[in-house]
Amino acid sequence: MLPAARVTDMISSPATSGVPTPIIPPGAPTVLIGGLPAARVGDTCGVDAIVKGSLTVMIGGLPAARFGDLTGSGGAVLGPGMPTVLIGG
Repeated sequence: MLPAARVTDMISSPATSGVPTPIIPPGAPTVLIGGLPAARVGDTCGVDAIVKGSLTVMIGGLPAARFGDLTGSGGAVLGPGMPTVLIGG
């Protein structure tokens, strides 16, 4: 199980030139994790999007994103994520 990703957690990828860039709103505004909207597959940092998430946990009909999940250009969600909310699958 991995920490849940949220809006404002970071993505680093070739599309961001390796510079950590925050996941931007809206995320899932009706599901708050540590007071921030949950991130899901399809959420973006503006230049790259999350493409892999949980196979078993859906938020608003989309797979939940977690620390380490992959982006479209070969990067990953860096976090920090929410270490007290762990998502499997």
